[in-house]
Amino acid sequence: MINRFKELVSNLERTYMKHKTDAYIISYPNSGRNWLRILIGKALCIKFNLPDKYMFDTYEITCKCGMLRTRLTHDYSSVNDGYKYYELLDDKTEYKDKRVLFLARNVKDVLVSSYFQAAKRVESYNGNISDFIRSEKYGVMKIITFYNIWHKNLHIPKEFLLIRYEDLKENPERILSLVFKFLGLESIEDTIVKEAIKFADFSSMRELEKANFFKRESIRPGNIDDEESYKVRRGIVGGYKSYLNETDIDYINRVVEASGCNFGQ
Repeated sequence: MINRFKELVSNLERTYMKHKTDAYIISYPNSGRNWLRILIGKALCIKFNLPDKYMFDTYEITCKCGMLRTRLTHDYSSVNDGYKYYELLDDKTEYKDKRVLFLARNVKDVLVSSYFQAAKRVESYNGNISDFIRSEKYGVMKIITFYNIWHKNLHIPKEFLLIRYEDLKENPERILSLVFKFLGLESIEDTIVKEAIKFADFSSMRELEKANFFKRESIRPGNIDDEESYKVRRGIVGGYKSYLNETDIDYINRVVEASGCNFGQ
């Protein structure tokens, strides 16, 4: 009865928020969402002379700046939702008439980052990384299923924009320009974008997290003395090579090849 009540309240909250939202940034967990959020927020704080306290609240800051009212969501794929890969929802009609910006990342890098999130931060998993990538609740099949469900539903939102973490790392100025236009800001000065990128540089972000600058549980180290427990952990493209052995990489490659993966190979 309690669980049914919580589910009802959650559904009512989502329905209310849906009517107050114009655009969504959707990503599988550990795909670089917080980095993108801070890039967007810092640039808008600079451009519109807003205090940094608004930087992390994408919905409030986009409202204040006259942009499309934008929320971020993992769309039922987070650890807290607890779905196994075959339980993910494939009905995306709730995003009809909305804009959807979809952030994708290489599956192997997502898996490694997700493993440390689950094992070192939220402590929801206590096994090894090889078992993790094969898990129905955490592993490669869940990411692939999430990506493929969304690929199948590209026609549902009013507009859909795919951006990749790897492209954002390689050319943040160009990708951020696309992001701002998609979210209703036609132009933003290059100098502002560059300042935001400098602020959100990996080494800078790591120090800010260590100092608890953001005052948020979601971007705070699980253990300040354990580098692998930081939210800003490594952030490099291809970092999975330091953590996955050849057997694990071969397994992931075979699953991807068998199932297809439209967004994040």
